Amino acid sequence: MDQHDKEFVPYVLPVYIGARVSFPNRDNIRHHVYSFSSPKKFELPLYIGTPATPVVFDKPGAAALGCNIHDWMLAYIYVLTTPHFAKTAADGKARLDGLAPGNYEARVWHPRLRGDTEKTGKPLALASNEPAPVAFVISLKSEWRIPRRIVEPYRGE
Repeated sequence: MDQHDKEFVPYVLPVYIGARVSFPNRDNIRHHVYSFSSPKKFELPLYIGTPATPVVFDKPGAAALGCNIHDWMLAYIYVLTTPHFAKTAADGKARLDGLAPGNYEARVWHPRLRGDTEKTGKPLALASNEPAPVAFVISLKSEWRIPRRIVEPYRGE
C-alpha cells in the first residue's frame, strides 16, 4: 500500500488472509499510517521511506486506513479467506484465470456498498476451458470522504 502525492495507492487493496503488506512512503514528507478496524489495528508512526516490518493481515474483512497528518488520506485493505479474487480495472471489469471446473459463488465488495457483501453472492458454474461471465449491479452509499483541497502555488501575480 503505497503513499504517493499525499494519497494511498491503490484506494482498495485486496489480499489473501495472512498477507504481509508493506507501506512505502514515496512522498518527501512524513506520514502516520493507522487502522482502528477490527481485522487489523495498527499504527506506523511518522516516517519517510519504507518501515522495516510489513503488517500482517491475519483476520478477514475490511481494514480502513488513514493518516493522522493528512485527514483526506483514506484507503482500504480487504482481507479475503479465498485465494480466488480480482480487483476491477477502471472500466469495472475483472478476470479470474486458472480456476478448476466446478461450482463457485462470486461476490463483490466496495467500500461504499449499500448492504452486505454476503448478500451479493451469485452462483457460478465453470466448465472446462469456457468463460463464465457474471455481472453485478450494486448500490453505493454517498461519498462522505473529506475532499482534498488542492492549492495552486502563489506566483506573485
